[in-house]
Amino acid sequence: MELYWEWWLATVVLVILEMFSGTFYLLAVALGFSAAGLIAFVGVAWSGQVVTAALVCSASVAGIYRWRKHQGKPETQANIDYDIGQNVQIVSWNDNRHARVAYRGAEWDAELDIHAVYDETQSVWQIKAMVGSHLIIE
Repeated sequence: MELYWEWWLATVVLVILEMFSGTFYLLAVALGFSAAGLIAFVGVAWSGQVVTAALVCSASVAGIYRWRKHQGKPETQANIDYDIGQNVQIVSWNDNRHARVAYRGAEWDAELDIHAVYDETQSVWQIKAMVGSHLIIE
């Protein structure tokens, strides 16, 4: 088997493994391997193939690292600011602190804020915070 086929076979294996990891780093390495396979196809010596793979892998991994660093963490990206201050309708009270509320076309678990006072007659409350999918209302 020609050496470029081995580079491309390794590329395919890395792409398949990337489907299970979801980090994009294996795609960066696969890009380097495919570049080395292309260089091998052209007829460059083994040392040139390895240097090409190393340079392309390093550059693409560094690019992904910088991109992910600027993206921030998923929990900081969540658009919960939109939800803060929105009104929810009480569906039912579980006890004096916990309720099921209707919000955005679905029922959510909600809990009264520590400073809020339970009032069974009040049917509309406001979202003060979100903890996961749990609403804190006041």
